[in-house]
This record gives sequence, C-alpha cells and structure tokens, in this order.
Amino acid sequence: MRIHHFYPKTINIGDSFVSLGIRRMIRQVCPQAEFQSFNVNARGDDRLDYGLTASSIERANREADLVIVGGSNLYEGRQTWGVSLEAEALERLRPPLFLMGIGVGSGFLASRPTRPSLRVRQEIVALNRKAYHSTVRDVSTLEWLENLGVKGVHLAGDPATFLFSSRLQTEGKGYVALVMPPRRYCPVGTRGRLDYRRWIMTNGLAFTARAISRRGYEVRILCNDHRDEGLARWLIPTLPSGDCVLPATPEEYFRCLSESRAVVAGRLHSAILSYSMGIPFVLIDVDMRTRGFVRTYDLEAWAPRPHFLGFRARLTNRVLELVEGGHRQEWQALIRRRDEMEGRAMTLLMHAVEGTLQRGG
Repeated sequence: MRIHHFYPKTINIGDSFVSLGIRRMIRQVCPQAEFQSFNVNARGDDRLDYGLTASSIERANREADLVIVGGSNLYEGRQTWGVSLEAEALERLRPPLFLMGIGVGSGFLASRPTRPSLRVRQEIVALNRKAYHSTVRDVSTLEWLENLGVKGVHLAGDPATFLFSSRLQTEGKGYVALVMPPRRYCPVGTRGRLDYRRWIMTNGLAFTARAISRRGYEVRILCNDHRDEGLARWLIPTLPSGDCVLPATPEEYFRCLSESRAVVAGRLHSAILSYSMGIPFVLIDVDMRTRGFVRTYDLEAWAPRPHFLGFRARLTNRVLELVEGGHRQEWQALIRRRDEMEGRAMTLLMHAVEGTLQRGG
C-alpha cells in the first residue's frame, strides 16, 4: 500500500513523534505500507509545495492508494488553520482519505479552543465529509467538531501515545527530565514586559528543578527545538547541576527520555511520549491541547495549571512524589487506560483499512 502522509514537518521534534506513531499503527495492519511525507501547511520545511492542493491531489491520484492527514493540532486557527486546502480540488481526490489523531488548540490558558472563521469552519467540515476514516486525539476536539456539525468522527487518542506501549517503569533509576515549554511562553515579551501568568509557570519550573536537585537527584533539561534554548539558558543558572540537551533526532530523544525516572513536561508531546514509554510524568496544563489530553485520560491530578497561587508548590510536590516512587497503583491504572485507548484506535483503524480494501477490490 502506497501512502501519502500530510503532516506538519516542522523543526519541533514533537511533530515527528506523531508521524512515527501513525506509521507504526498503519504497519500493524499493513506491514508492507510505503510512506511518502508531505508538508500539510507552510510552517514546514518546504514553503513552495505544501497542503492538499490541485497538484498534490493529482499526484496522489496517480501514485497513492491512501492519503493520510494528521496528527497535531491542525484544527487550530481563525483565518488560517493547520491544513492548507484547495476545497474544490479536494472533490477530485480518488484514494481514500484518513484523518488521524488531529486536535484543536488555543492560546495560553484559554478556556476554549480557537474560534474559526466561517471559511475555516467550512473547510474543516468539507475535509471530514470527504474522509473515509476520521479520528481525533482527545475528547475536547471531539466535542468541538460535534458543535461544528461534523459527524462520524471517533476518539482514538494521539498516535504518538502508542509508539512504545511500554509497561510502567518502576526501577526508580535515572535522572529527572525537565522538558522546556515553547519559547513563546517566555515570561518576558519582545517589548520587555513581564507576563505574570507565564512567569508563574517558568518560576515554578525553576523552583521545582532546584528542589529536585537539593534532594540529590540529577536534573536534565530537554529542548524540543532550538528556539527553546534561550528559555532553557534562563533556567539552567538556577540549578546547582544539570545538563541541557537538544536531541537531533527522534531516536536520540527517545533514548534521553528512556533514561529518566520521571518527566516534568512543559510540552504536550513530551508527556505523551512519556506515557507511551511508561514513565510517570507531570504535565503543565497550559492550553486546550494539554487540557484535551488531561480530560481524555483523567490526568487532572498530574497536570497542574499555572494560573493559581501555590502552583510551584503543587508542581514540586507532585514531581517529588513520583521521583520517590509514590502512586504506583494509580499509574498502573493510568497505563491500563492508555492500553484500552490503543485497542480502540487499532480496532477502528483495522475496520477502516478493511473497508477501503473491499471498496477498491
């Protein structure tokens, strides 16, 4: 099976996790599947050839047996959204279209997803109507699409959640990985103004890192792309010890995370990857992307929001409880929820692939 996969091919390594998760899922059903990757929008590594355009659809009609769009927060946007789409050309697409693991997004600490313009809403509805198989990564996205009038969409989790599906890690060895939040969450803006809500979050991270280090545990800081390093440099001087790592490849990132005993996640896909590896984590809940993940797996106890007084104490206490081996039964139950979602996702995918083969055969 020849597959054209459209996703955000950005410098943020988290987008690669989702792409690899989709490939793993597809190859469990079709082991000989061959993938060609394309940019789904202009934010990727090709500013000329991207999106579901007339030319890319003609190419898919000639070369592909299946077209996949996903995952990431492609449903986010007001005037533009995550999929560059020529709606009229979409009707000419002949291979089956799968939408996999897509989510909504929002601004910092927003209580609802970004509200799309009428044109964006129409394009999202049209893309789902064309899709033979459409899944979302979290319950917030499912509710949002239902409010748009989109039907036939299923909850199946983020594909990166199923990259490893490891059992809960209980050895109690290794360092504490602190994953930096995106550079856009730096508390000092370009005009030198302090954003108090962002300061609460970054101050809490620095406080937690110092507390862990004082307990004698090694702290290692991970960045998901080079733009996060400036924020990391601001945090690192507060640590008596610790490294800052910018993994060059997904495989290097996997290795770094696998050597940790617990993860403090300032990014959604670092928490998702930790979940897949069976490594306990605390996720900073900052927007609708993180909120959707938290709601889907009942992770409220492990996802403090940085807009209340006492945030840094709650964050530190939760992390220290994990580092010192607490709450193992609770995390065993959370791992079972992950595995149940994977079973659901794979059942939906197998039925969809079987349906496309019957239709084509």
